Amino acid sequence: MKTVAVAFLRYLVRRRGLAAVQLSGIAIGVAAAVGMALSARAALSSFSEAVGFLRGRATHSLERPAGPLDERLLRRLLLDPAVAAFSPAVDRRLTLGTGEAVRLLGVDPLLDRALRPQLSPRDPASSRSLDFLLDPRAALLSQGLANRLGLRVGGVLPTTRGDLRVVGMFPNPTGEPLVLMDIGHAQELYGLRGRVDRVDLILSDPAGFLLRWGQGYRILSSGQSQSTYADLLRAFRLNLEALSLLGLFVGVFLVYNTAMFAVVSRRRDAGILRSLGARRWEIAAAFLLEILLLGGLGGAAGGALGFVLSRFLTALVGRTVSSLYFFLTPTPPPWDAATVAAGVVLGLGASLLGAAFPLAELVKSHAVDALAGRVAHRHSARRARITAAAGVAVLALSAAVLATVHHVYGGFAGAFGLLLGSSLLAGVALIALGPALSRAFRALGGLPGQLAAGNLVQNLGRSAVAVAAFLVALSMTLGLGLMIGSFRQTLTWWMQSQLTGELYVAASSDVEVPEAFYRELRTVPGVGAVDPYRNVQVLFRGHPIRVSAVNPSALQRYARFGWLRGGDENWEPVKRGQVLVSESFQRRFGLGPGDSIALQGAHGPATLRIAAVFYDYTTEHGLVMMARETYLRIFDDPTLDSVAVFVDPATPAARRDEILASVRRLAAARGLPVSSRAELHGNILAVFDATFAATRAMRLLAVVVAFFGITGALLTLYLERQRDFGIYRALGFSTGQVAAMTLMEGLGMGLVSFLLSAAVGTALSLVLIRAINLQSFHWTIFFHPHWVPYATAGATALLASVGAAAYPIWRVWRNYPTMQLREE
Repeated sequence: MKTVAVAFLRYLVRRRGLAAVQLSGIAIGVAAAVGMALSARAALSSFSEAVGFLRGRATHSLERPAGPLDERLLRRLLLDPAVAAFSPAVDRRLTLGTGEAVRLLGVDPLLDRALRPQLSPRDPASSRSLDFLLDPRAALLSQGLANRLGLRVGGVLPTTRGDLRVVGMFPNPTGEPLVLMDIGHAQELYGLRGRVDRVDLILSDPAGFLLRWGQGYRILSSGQSQSTYADLLRAFRLNLEALSLLGLFVGVFLVYNTAMFAVVSRRRDAGILRSLGARRWEIAAAFLLEILLLGGLGGAAGGALGFVLSRFLTALVGRTVSSLYFFLTPTPPPWDAATVAAGVVLGLGASLLGAAFPLAELVKSHAVDALAGRVAHRHSARRARITAAAGVAVLALSAAVLATVHHVYGGFAGAFGLLLGSSLLAGVALIALGPALSRAFRALGGLPGQLAAGNLVQNLGRSAVAVAAFLVALSMTLGLGLMIGSFRQTLTWWMQSQLTGELYVAASSDVEVPEAFYRELRTVPGVGAVDPYRNVQVLFRGHPIRVSAVNPSALQRYARFGWLRGGDENWEPVKRGQVLVSESFQRRFGLGPGDSIALQGAHGPATLRIAAVFYDYTTEHGLVMMARETYLRIFDDPTLDSVAVFVDPATPAARRDEILASVRRLAAARGLPVSSRAELHGNILAVFDATFAATRAMRLLAVVVAFFGITGALLTLYLERQRDFGIYRALGFSTGQVAAMTLMEGLGMGLVSFLLSAAVGTALSLVLIRAINLQSFHWTIFFHPHWVPYATAGATALLASVGAAAYPIWRVWRNYPTMQLREE
């Protein structure tokens, strides 16, 4: 046994280049899964740490159901026997001069010391503390934000609300970009004189406090706050986990190819050892030792590479979370030996899984066949048909799951089943397309082309696996591309239907619109209507949703909402106090037209009747839309987030320009930003594109994985056909002809993979759109096929095929002239 094992392992030293290819294959497959998993874990961990850091020692928080609190209630809190300590806070969005949004927290440094001592100055009498209290533009910056912006004490932080003076820094282990101000200065900065956003509390008797303050206020424990934020990220977390699993799924194909490559490269040595008396189990054990060694080393390298990759992916995921939910700059995971250990476990597990069939093939092969350097392939067509039958069964099971299991996990299972079942059809597809490939390649390259097509069909054990790996990668690329493109088209339709104002004042900004300005706009000659917009987060049945207040008359006249049922007549009951709900709300809570909902208002619970359901893509958590009058009655919150200005379409162009110029001048006089309809739509699409950055990175990783798979398959075919090359040379084939044959074999696998992926990728996009996204985000995406994803997949297949053939062609060019035909 020792002699056999040493003989096998010496091969790795002699063929260092081949061993490097095998190690690279395993490492890339493992890195794809480890990198995505680490970045997802870093984002979710940073989120939990950020919530805990800002909460400090607080056990509860006190807020209004909507809008800021009157700070006069602090006197009542001071006298409440259940309140051991409290600290009011202004918690707002601050846009820096660079356009980056960060969190600004305004606190009373004396009261806040009991709740967040890590933010309080150690020496209240120091000059830094005095500046913080006395200078209305003084601010403290988290150390990470200061370092990233290159700011030091005494520096200036430009923002859209004016320059702030940096008087100090504080450590923030969560990585969240945070600016700290005295609460009084923060109130002046945001025009919140006499109001605060919430009060953080340390309660000694929560039950008694709830009895006294439960009416008209929202009181959340620290655990409830954490749960609420976690609920916001539920769908996002599921999709990150799915991307990690998809990376591992594609990686398994690559590891299988690597194991198959190891078998082929070792077959002749195995035949020699068998002829010298080595037993089958010794050959199997030696080969298994080699696979474990490659799997362990490749897994360790993949773990390290995944760690490096995670630092890039973590930034992408953090930007996505910040643009969709709340400010977050996840700290990349620190180096940990456990990462390498996880890579080793994945590498070993995937290697054993991928090596099972090749190992069985090696053990069962006859010594004479092994010495010949090729195992007979006369049963490959039958095996391909059996495998295809299994693939059809997997596809049928996946279809059944998608039809019966109406849950996001059912969608994920269906998507995995679709990819797995389709990959099992690769061998039959090569057989079916073989004649067409033979005719096409003969026309393209003559006899070498015809031989190349024949080699693919005759070596299904090698070519079918490579086609399957590339099929899965291209299908992922195409399916995700079609889904993203369809979502973008759907979002464009929604914006053009619902966001139809000529101008938007303070849209997507950290600026509140004074109510006096809204009244002033209504008097501007030529303005057809003004829509005052307010959007707040409230709790419904313990889950976060959004409530928005609008002018139904303006939207009925100038917008064209997409309704699940009915038309613009749905606005009439809204004018009378009923509400609209988004599709995501209906799907999440099972409530629709005619049902009633109860929302906690400023004066207690308010019961509202649902008039209709509309398509909405602002939040997956559900949206309730009501008239501003209804909102004021329930929540007593006059705050305005933005206003939309409409001009009658019949107004002449010159007059329209004058009206809009007047509105811009009025807004500029109050320091309010103004966006045109096109600018607002562009900003929304920019946020949309940023949210799919991690998805695009995962698509690229899948293609890299498949590229190594095709390279391994071509090298496998090259090694198996050493004797064939000698025959070709004896028959007069030139080096260029054999190189062309190798190139066309790569092109053939890429072409078949692309043709299959065109169908599988389209089906996958429908699963993503109609199952996974619908169950995850509760909204409808309309399928919009477009030629760009197909062209991208085709170009990827072509470039990857040519690139994968480069190294095997180099080997042909280097070794072919010296090959001789020998009688074994």
